[in-house]
Amino acid sequence: MTLKRQIHLDFHCSEYIENIGESFDKKVFQKYLIEAKVTSINLFAKCHHSWSYYPTKIGRIHPNLKFDLLGAQIAACKEIGIKTFIYFTVGWSSNDAEDHPEWCVKNKDGSFIVHGALSEEEQKQKTQKLPHFYWKFMCLNTAYHDLIHSQIKELCDTYSVDGFWFDIYQVHRLCYCEKCKKSMISLGLDMGDLATVEAFNASQMKRHCSTLSTLIHEKIPKAEVFFNGTTAIDSGANFRHRMYENNTIQDLEDLPTTWGGYDKLPMQAKFFLNAGFPITAMSGKFHTDWGEFGGFKHPDALKYEAAAMIASGANCNFGDQLHPNGIIDSSTYENIAYAYNYAEQVEAYGIGGKPISKLALWRSFDQESDEGLSKILLENQIDFDVANFSKDFSEYSVLIFPSKTLLSSEEIHKVKGFIKSGGSVITLAKSLLNFTEDKVSEEFGVAYVSDSNFDCDYTLIKDALYPIFVKTPFLNYDAAIQVKPTSKVEVLADIFEPYFNRTSEHYCSHQKTPFKDTTAQHPAIVKKDKCIFIAHELDAMYHKHGARIHRDLFKNCLDLIYKNPIIEVDLPSAARINLLHQANEKRYVLHVLYSTPIRRGITSVIEDSVSLENITIAFQFPKEIKSVSLIPDKQELDILQNDSMYVVTIPRFKTHCALSFHYL
Repeated sequence: MTLKRQIHLDFHCSEYIENIGESFDKKVFQKYLIEAKVTSINLFAKCHHSWSYYPTKIGRIHPNLKFDLLGAQIAACKEIGIKTFIYFTVGWSSNDAEDHPEWCVKNKDGSFIVHGALSEEEQKQKTQKLPHFYWKFMCLNTAYHDLIHSQIKELCDTYSVDGFWFDIYQVHRLCYCEKCKKSMISLGLDMGDLATVEAFNASQMKRHCSTLSTLIHEKIPKAEVFFNGTTAIDSGANFRHRMYENNTIQDLEDLPTTWGGYDKLPMQAKFFLNAGFPITAMSGKFHTDWGEFGGFKHPDALKYEAAAMIASGANCNFGDQLHPNGIIDSSTYENIAYAYNYAEQVEAYGIGGKPISKLALWRSFDQESDEGLSKILLENQIDFDVANFSKDFSEYSVLIFPSKTLLSSEEIHKVKGFIKSGGSVITLAKSLLNFTEDKVSEEFGVAYVSDSNFDCDYTLIKDALYPIFVKTPFLNYDAAIQVKPTSKVEVLADIFEPYFNRTSEHYCSHQKTPFKDTTAQHPAIVKKDKCIFIAHELDAMYHKHGARIHRDLFKNCLDLIYKNPIIEVDLPSAARINLLHQANEKRYVLHVLYSTPIRRGITSVIEDSVSLENITIAFQFPKEIKSVSLIPDKQELDILQNDSMYVVTIPRFKTHCALSFHYL
């Protein structure tokens, strides 16, 4: 099922608002969805306030709703050929929580686990201003699961739809409610061990998801089913327990203006495409976050996001929130129409494509280190793949392991085999320990000595890592682990340590202590054959501090061993590229994006679309390329040869374009 251009139509309505949905107009609803080029939509059956929007016999219809709003919306969409998905809240359900506190997720001390928690004093003051996103979490190891199961059966029996979209699954919120404690005791589990409790929590949540999925597919065999939250990074728990396995499609929710910027989607998309799933990228029309009535992104920002979604191989989904009166917001859909009109022109060159690169990043699920490395590569327009699902890494020439990587024995064996067969590896900081025996790594030619006792240190690079814009020792905000060479290696950079750590008793000037003028005994970077070890957590430091010297240092290390990229391009650091292979169409597609998000208050805003001209793209694909077309213009470009690579030139583009490389 191809979803292409989707809307997530939030409808969380308080019982204190009258005349819910009374102004819903089928013709107006249809008009704006058609004009916005919408092809599928999520419609509300039950919201975070616990109210249903259809005449349920299991749940509770909103007290101020007088008709079957869900049914009317489904019928309106079916008339105009729009696929419909039923939204159903799970993890947050406020009236259920108040009526059944025994259904709530609890801390060890019996207190509620709450998103956006209030202090005890604030909780006593009923008129106290409530924080945004204040909801109690619900436990699925209770009768609450049975209520959900019964209502989903009712919905399947009542409506013919294309799928279900369940919301708020956060496995890292560990529950110690009475029911969970009794269950863990009966299973002989150690409630003092966090990993054990997390695994139990995951098992209960997966049981719930599997039961709902089975029920739905018995009633609607071809239904898409998605459990939102199971693809989120959080603490890595979703990936440790593969919480996403019950999804038939992976929705990658990310509101980049307030959720950490525009660079989270590429790695998420590559991971799930390689896992074998179709993906949908989900953002919102809001300036900030969900539930922002009257908040708008500029149409140019929506266009950029839609293009970035397609460039990642994903369907598009923009979230909106319908006004309680049921009137669809005209400005919202005029703005989305601007984005989706463009998406319609280019989506065939993105959706369903698979990542292809000679360079692969291992996803460690430590957010800072993974995203730090990803940003370094993205800002240098170095296309990459995610290696976690590779059988033997033979499709790659270089692997990169972030500083918090923990590999299984089977994975370590695969990496060592890759190195023996001529592959190159960069490993950072303690990821080295995956490749040591008795603290010695044969592959990298060093032995682990200890962690550092210092709160920072400084790097001085050697000639092999030039050119770079700093020729004197530069600061590392966190000190390197200490290693010593054990075999013939090339030291690429040295470490200078500070005189002392900064404390209340010993300090110098405003910030970090300056460096001593003698080289430390342990190196910063070493190279053995085709493998490089970097002793610092450059990835996490770049994610947190964003120092260009760290980005340039990593790129110069990579340049020493990465000699056969498929694509080479030189663009400003705000530009992004992504390469996809569409085997059924016999083409590779390179997507190029350019815009410059501006940090403004709590948001990252896109508003200036600047044209770039005469962009040279060098390429060497596994297959012989017969022609190259500029998309969406469909202009055929001249192919020239330059040394071992072929070259085409993009004459001009604004925001986004794609190059379609056709082969026979």
